[in-house]
Amino acid sequence: MRPDSELISLVYLMEDPDPVVRNAVKERLMERGEEAIDLIERYVIPEAEEAKKEKYISILAEIKADIALDKLSSLLADPQPKLDMAMYLITRIADPFVNDVLFFQSIEELSDEISMEISEEKTPVENVEIFNYLFFKRIGFKHLDTRMQDSEKALMDRVLLSRGGNPVTVSLVYFLLAGAVGLPVYPLCFPGGFVPVYLDNDGKILFYLNIFKKGAIFVEDTLRQFFEDIGMVYNPDSLRVEQERALLSIYAELLAFVFRNNGDNVSVTRMERVVSVMGGKRFL
Repeated sequence: MRPDSELISLVYLMEDPDPVVRNAVKERLMERGEEAIDLIERYVIPEAEEAKKEKYISILAEIKADIALDKLSSLLADPQPKLDMAMYLITRIADPFVNDVLFFQSIEELSDEISMEISEEKTPVENVEIFNYLFFKRIGFKHLDTRMQDSEKALMDRVLLSRGGNPVTVSLVYFLLAGAVGLPVYPLCFPGGFVPVYLDNDGKILFYLNIFKKGAIFVEDTLRQFFEDIGMVYNPDSLRVEQERALLSIYAELLAFVFRNNGDNVSVTRMERVVSVMGGKRFL
């Protein structure tokens, strides 16, 4: 299937000097959806004048990001949205050219590998210790870019493939894979950060996990020491176990921080829109 006459006309109108026309073109392309954008990228852009290609690609990137934001907004209507899909959409808003096949294939392959080793017959501690071994040792996820300056170490699709990322993104991958294999690991949030916790069937905390120490298990008695280790004040009244939705806000906040450090204002604006769609609550 090749682009129809309307699509070809819309491409040339993307650079119309009238902003009203450009907005109308954008709205129409969003109505036609990602399939139309793919056709333009496949057949029209390669044949365009070199001087215009970069501009066309930039405009299409914004449209793809807006389409992904609309999809994320719809997904969030579900009280418990699919975490992998939501993380993918946020990644796509940040980088409209992310490869969806590789993203979901990476998650599936990793979760399949982990699922083969854990089971309901094992205790929570045994399953988490196995998970930690697989995640940090066999698969090899590691913390890089601890100052969180590099977008390549922050975007989840890159981290899933390279196995190296900043501490927040590695933690988010940890949550994602733990949930995918049925481990009830959730974020215990506090102003400025979070710590993974393992919940029992009644929603009570069984134990805590230190991602900075390869998922080491610790109990409430040493929680104060954990806060001292990460340079924060321990205030039990500020601690709250959040659902997986909080992880989405954390991801968007992280990306906004990294992009802001890099002077990428376009991407910062996109991530702030994601935070707004999430309700505006912040965790970092």
